[in-house]
Amino acid sequence: MARTNPPASRGRSDLPRAAFVLDNGAYSIKAGFAPSDNIPDSEKLQLCDTIPNCIVRSRERKTYVASQIDEITQWSDAAFRRPVESGQLVNWEAQKEIWDYSLFDERTASSKTFIHDPANTLLLYAETPNAMPALQKNADEVIMEEWGFGGYLRAVGPSLNAYNDLHPVFEDAEAPKAQSSLANLPMECLLVIDSGYSYTTITPCFQGKPIQRAIRRLGLGGKHLTNLLKETISIRHFDLHQDTKTVNDIKEDVTFVSRDLKADLEKTWKGNKNWQRPVSPPIADDMDIDQKGSTEDIRVDCVLPDGVTITRAFTRPHDPSAAAARKRKLAATNPDSNEVVMTLGNERFTTPEIVFSPSDIGSQQPGLTDCVIQSLSKLPPLVQATMLANTIVVGGNARIPGFVERLQDELRAKVKSEWSVRVRNMEDPILSTWLGGARFTCNHRSVVEEYAVTKAEYQEHGSNWLLRRFAYSH
Repeated sequence: MARTNPPASRGRSDLPRAAFVLDNGAYSIKAGFAPSDNIPDSEKLQLCDTIPNCIVRSRERKTYVASQIDEITQWSDAAFRRPVESGQLVNWEAQKEIWDYSLFDERTASSKTFIHDPANTLLLYAETPNAMPALQKNADEVIMEEWGFGGYLRAVGPSLNAYNDLHPVFEDAEAPKAQSSLANLPMECLLVIDSGYSYTTITPCFQGKPIQRAIRRLGLGGKHLTNLLKETISIRHFDLHQDTKTVNDIKEDVTFVSRDLKADLEKTWKGNKNWQRPVSPPIADDMDIDQKGSTEDIRVDCVLPDGVTITRAFTRPHDPSAAAARKRKLAATNPDSNEVVMTLGNERFTTPEIVFSPSDIGSQQPGLTDCVIQSLSKLPPLVQATMLANTIVVGGNARIPGFVERLQDELRAKVKSEWSVRVRNMEDPILSTWLGGARFTCNHRSVVEEYAVTKAEYQEHGSNWLLRRFAYSH
């Protein structure tokens, strides 16, 4: 079957100049208008707003939409409704309610995200790699028919990271700063690992476009880490099965990825109080690594919220004294106690371990490192080496201390010794995709005009034509 040629490049005056970038994640929405001028990235990020992508029903049977959840003080028994599952937008009824509240209602939307006139706005919508065509069609119809945007471009989210200025991330501190013209160009070869709330994807990109045949997916993300930690705490300490938000806060605060799992397990073994095996030195002394996993005692005390005086769980250094142990035991059994405290040890690093070793929870999926190797195997050897030297990790899990370093260690052990392995992350990996989209619409207007569609074109050709057209875009 003959392939339809991609659209020819052309200058267009029918597309709106105002561009709104929307990164619709499973946990949060990153949204905001892209600047019309090429301003510094730090100023671009100030134009982005992060919105919870959920609807919550509290124990008092009140419903909270998106940013309204900041008003909740009692999270016990709260029920979450999320429109994005496993990276796919499957519940448009809930998603429309969240978008209407956060983007189109002047009374509730923030100044950064309020879209006053969709007909004069171009929407850049970042989607998950290899999205289902039926779900893509649903998105196109809702965006163009329900809200009537004047221009529309749907792009693979991870590929937008190639438009960020990644030269300072990968180059040494002593290296000269890249010229502004080069900084605005997409990185020629980039391997993007997006580890978010409900899944992880590996997307090799060439000149800002994803290499579809090499995209790989791991069905583990932050949600699975939260669920595992919730089960572990409920078995070892207190029943927190109905306190998903509290456990998620604890996960974000205390978890880290171990670089020496066996040594850390020995340090937290309760039967090993009087003897500890010497901890192996860090593998790379020249790397800036969070040292949470290298302290003499990695246990921490976690104070649970009571919904009145304490609304969010917090941690403090563990006190190993007998008096402190008696105090914690008394607080756990006394309903009138001001604090409910539990001590977390190996839960801190065994929880994120499942991303690298899914077999720990009985999953047959390959680990993250093996998924990266599978993705690279679909590329020529020279391209493999270039991708390994330019690997960026984005998404919420990239903020877990030790995550990036552990991935680099394991990749280094699995590839040829003469290949350079550089795994890095942005200063804010959660906003990285949105920033790439903002830079793309600002610095590459000709490419946007080449692939974006107007409302008139959509009404003339329909959603099926849109699917074929965006197949050639980013």
